[in-house]
Formats: sequence, C-alpha cells, structure tokens
Amino acid sequence: MTLSQRQRVFTSNVAKLITWAFEQGYEVVLLEAERTVAQQRLYVEQGKSQTMRSQHLKRLAVDLALFVEGVYQQGSNAYAPLGRYWKSLHEDNAWGGDWVRLKDGNHFEMSGS
Repeated sequence: MTLSQRQRVFTSNVAKLITWAFEQGYEVVLLEAERTVAQQRLYVEQGKSQTMRSQHLKRLAVDLALFVEGVYQQGSNAYAPLGRYWKSLHEDNAWGGDWVRLKDGNHFEMSGS
C-alpha cells in the first residue's frame, strides 16, 4: 500500500473513531495531526516526543482531547475504550496508551510502512 493509500485509510479510520466516540457519549477535540520536521525536532528537544520517526510526519497519527461529561481527561486509562476500538479498525492501527515507555493515551496512529 502506498503512503497516499495508507493516509486515506487512516483518515477514514479517524472519522470512524470520532463518530464512535460521540455515539458512546464521549466528546473529542482534534489536537494535532500533521507535524513538520522542525516542529517534531522542537518537540523532541522539549521532551514532548521521544522520536524523530513520528507518524505525525507522515500524516498517519492524530492526537485527540477526550471529554467525559464535559471534563477534560488527561490520563491514558480514560482513553482505553477509544484505544480498543481504534485497534479493531485496522491491523496496523496502534494506540499510544499501550506503549510501555511513554503512556500517550490521546495518540492514535497507523504504523507500518
């Protein structure tokens, strides 16, 4: 699958995730999707990211803010239902809440090539 094809599948999956979240009574807000190399470098320098190989650079990652009953959720555990649903949408989908080194529950990406 080409990068362009992956981006289209990823975008469709993000739409499904957002729709599903609202259907479950959650509310989400888009935070960030695409990053430039300069922005990613700055995030690494500031400790906000651990890698220069972020899927955000390929437009294959999105960060969402989750609200439950109007309250912003910051802990990865609150995002777990979204993470499970996200991973069910495609075998290459990964959820940042599963990462051992860095719990990043608001991060949803399509990994692979």
